[in-house]
Amino acid sequence: MGVKGDALWEVQWHPAGGGKFRRLVLTRRGLRRTLVSLALVVLVALMIVAALPVGLRGFFTSFTVDAAQRENRALRLQGESLREQAYGLATQLRERVQRGRRVAWVVGAPPQAWEAPCPAPPPRGVADEAAIGWLGEQGARLDALGEVLSAPHDALRCPLSALPIASPVNMARAVPVALFGWRVSPFTGKTMAQYGVTLAAPQGEPVLAPGAGKVLFAGSVRERKANEWTRFGNLVAVDHGGGVVTIYAHLRDVLVKRGQTVTRALRLGSVGQTGWTRVPALYYEVRWPLAERNVPIDPGLVTPAVPVEDLDARLADPSAGLPGGFALLQHLVGRSDRPPARRPVRPAPAQPTPDAD
Repeated sequence: MGVKGDALWEVQWHPAGGGKFRRLVLTRRGLRRTLVSLALVVLVALMIVAALPVGLRGFFTSFTVDAAQRENRALRLQGESLREQAYGLATQLRERVQRGRRVAWVVGAPPQAWEAPCPAPPPRGVADEAAIGWLGEQGARLDALGEVLSAPHDALRCPLSALPIASPVNMARAVPVALFGWRVSPFTGKTMAQYGVTLAAPQGEPVLAPGAGKVLFAGSVRERKANEWTRFGNLVAVDHGGGVVTIYAHLRDVLVKRGQTVTRALRLGSVGQTGWTRVPALYYEVRWPLAERNVPIDPGLVTPAVPVEDLDARLADPSAGLPGGFALLQHLVGRSDRPPARRPVRPAPAQPTPDAD
């Protein structure tokens, strides 16, 4: 067997019952192989232990990177959502500023309160600083408008309760089919002046008084001298005081009578299809004292719920430069189209003072 094959240790097992015995012999060659194998196992174990921190670091790093990427995506989506919300708020803010400009004009506030145009909100995609600056400027302007409107105004044409600022019909159920200005007539095909706004609405939709006043006319016009009014069908005219008059035409029925006092939101009648109209609609007109005459102006200036095509142009010229060929109130109610003159307030006569004793 040689030296390498000589036994170093021998272990024998002899069963107690006399069976076949077993033995384990460890030679020098076997010992060397065992030691080499053990050394290899130890070396592999040390390599694994040495590489374990790097693997763990990579393992946890992958989790950290994924978490950061998810957080970045969430923050990006949140930023986009906030920008959309800011854009929506900017649109609402501009609408409120525009409405405040209309009210300021109606109550006779100084021109600097309503003359300056309100710029459109910055478009999507611009720098956040520009959008924030726009919001700050228009927010400050809205605050200034609030202060102006809260102050008393001597130029108010009629009491606030009488101003026709409410909508004459539910705008959620109405569609503007003809705004104030020039339009093509559906009957003649020619361009004609539109002195009010035509709101298509369901037949029978309630028509409400937008402000307190007194009924000047209620019914339909049949007299030859007033044939300019016959195309309006059933109509109601309300005097709100101070030369402010509103007209409601194409009504299906009329629920008020001449001389009756009405309050805001009182039902005047309902939407119909009488007169010159192809669909059930309400023709709404506002007459305002301008240049010593009661002339039609854009109803959207006085009634904020009614849309205005170009607010800046209307504020500069409320009558839109339309010709004076509108139907005269005197042919409807027998009164002049000139607003009542303002009587100067005379001081009360001094009372005699009793002589002192």
